[in-house]
Amino acid sequence: MPAAQEANTAGTVRARPDASRRLPPIDLDRGRVLLVASGAIGVTALPDWAMLLRVQYGWSVRICLTYSADRLVSREALAAVTQAPVAGPGWQTAQGIVPHQELAEWPDLVIVAPATTNFVAKAAAGMSDSLALTTVLCTAAPVLIAPSIPENALARPAVRRNLQCLADDGYHVVPMGPGVSVHRGAVSAAAMPGLPVILRVAARVLGTGRGAAGGNVSANDRTPEKIRAVTPDPTPDQDRTARQDRTPDRSRVGQDLAADPVEAAGHG
Repeated sequence: MPAAQEANTAGTVRARPDASRRLPPIDLDRGRVLLVASGAIGVTALPDWAMLLRVQYGWSVRICLTYSADRLVSREALAAVTQAPVAGPGWQTAQGIVPHQELAEWPDLVIVAPATTNFVAKAAAGMSDSLALTTVLCTAAPVLIAPSIPENALARPAVRRNLQCLADDGYHVVPMGPGVSVHRGAVSAAAMPGLPVILRVAARVLGTGRGAAGGNVSANDRTPEKIRAVTPDPTPDQDRTARQDRTPDRSRVGQDLAADPVEAAGHG
């Protein structure tokens, strides 16, 4: 079980005493959070995260999955802890609603965790080939992106450009931090940030502690939050040096927020 929670035999979840002390105060106008998840191993933490948000903050939580995330986590477990149907990966219109519009207008805050390399690239390009991507593109609520990107991929200029593009477009990219690599079974310097880190960033984004209602914030009103994960385009000499040493400068990922201690989830 995660550090913040433990389960008893009755199937209920009890928050540990230190859980609330590690979480910042956040006031959302309507108390609504949408968790959007793509297919990295960190998605398996979502049931615990959703319960923590409900118990500690009293928020209503909904979840939307991509096709790959849907294969890694139990929809039944997510529905149980959120007390709401799980959306995605496809569009279900039988209930007479337009799913991506309804989901986009519902939350005060959107958290994309984990955000895979594929999700980041598609969101940066404005692609909308899943309900999750379309919802993120259409919402006017603040969107936090919690990347889950392999270390070597993070060294690629294309990946760093995509992260910078998201920041330029007004998304809030949460810094990655240490975590356990599922593939190598060892600590990696770059993994999906944990929920406390994500929520501390959310508290900063929301500023005064009052959440912005989704319908009341236009996409043009989002202040672009520059991340320093992406350095300027290298000169030819710098580019040659970079090709010789492709070690990613992970210390610069989200450096503007790096003062926070990072509690990160594992990644693939």
